[in-house]
Amino acid sequence: MPELVVINKKPNILSRCVLPSPACSFEIIYIEDIVVRVVPSYLEPSIDPPLWLLEAWNRFWRGERPKVKLGTPRRPSRFSEKVYEVVEGIPFGHKKTYGEVAALAGNPKGARAVGTIMRYNPWPPFVPCHRVIGKDGDLLGYGGPQGIKIKEALLAYEAKVLNNPSAE
Repeated sequence: MPELVVINKKPNILSRCVLPSPACSFEIIYIEDIVVRVVPSYLEPSIDPPLWLLEAWNRFWRGERPKVKLGTPRRPSRFSEKVYEVVEGIPFGHKKTYGEVAALAGNPKGARAVGTIMRYNPWPPFVPCHRVIGKDGDLLGYGGPQGIKIKEALLAYEAKVLNNPSAE
């Protein structure tokens, strides 16, 4: 899992940029070299994002694990941290159900809790909650008004890259 940094004090200067993805743009809020929040956006991509962030972003879309620090104002619960770790470990182009994630995180009956944790995931797609699906294969929940369409597009993109490694 990317390094998780607890930001103990309210940061004075938050920066933001917008980066493109196969589904939509994402607005990334960061401080120094720490990603604090990522949200789907329909804003135009930024012209000059920081190099460290652009490199991590591009690694992700090539199917590699990005090297990025994730920031949070308070340490998540042990179960939440384990869920984030399990979800971050789902390989590019693969999926797990909420129940599978719960079991791997140590609570086989915690599928609904996983759903809640994923609903408030502050770092998509670095913690790729789009890879977590319902037990019947249904695409459930994803942030924003076009959430399911975004989730569907992200999964379709990953499948395309796996079938054609030279795909962009």
